[in-house]
Amino acid sequence: MQSIITPTNWTYCRFESGQYRAFVSFGADPETLEKGQYLYYATVTEGEDKEIHQETHATLSAACEALNARYADWSFLDQSAPKSGCGTCVAH
Repeated sequence: MQSIITPTNWTYCRFESGQYRAFVSFGADPETLEKGQYLYYATVTEGEDKEIHQETHATLSAACEALNARYADWSFLDQSAPKSGCGTCVAH
């Protein structure tokens, strides 16, 4: 079964391919914030902070679907999964 980003796991899962990362984030603009609404961003970065591509979606489901349709062939990373490293720290 292929792992996908969903409205349940979007806060801790992403797709990766080399240095590229695809994930969902959220924010607002003055108009949507005034209405009490958020915007959801399907974002691709190179490394930690160099944004390569971003699409804005009105719903979380739409942002998840956009990422899954375009990046599901990349490696799926669940950041809540137990990590291994040189000690008991999960920072590795």
